[in-house]
Amino acid sequence: MKPVKSPYIRRQLLVCFNSRDPSTGKPSCGMNGAAQLRDYLKKTVKERGLKGEVIVTGTGCLDICPAHGCAVAFQPDGEFFLSDTTEQAGEELILHLTR
Repeated sequence: MKPVKSPYIRRQLLVCFNSRDPSTGKPSCGMNGAAQLRDYLKKTVKERGLKGEVIVTGTGCLDICPAHGCAVAFQPDGEFFLSDTTEQAGEELILHLTR
């Protein structure tokens, strides 16, 4: 195994995509619109010229399960957010990213 330097200089946004069987009665980000939020974040990162500095990645469970929306982690900051999956919420995440 050989370590390599990441091409993404500033941050990685991890958007939880975990989907549980609805019969468990537990919330899951994948069932709450995580794909739409990830797609919005990816599109906005590209449109704003942040590609190469930021990568947006769908991931498995981040162990923070909101009843609505999804969990998002900012790395390497170690910040976690419980976010709605609306474009407005995506815009708030982008604004936090660029501050």
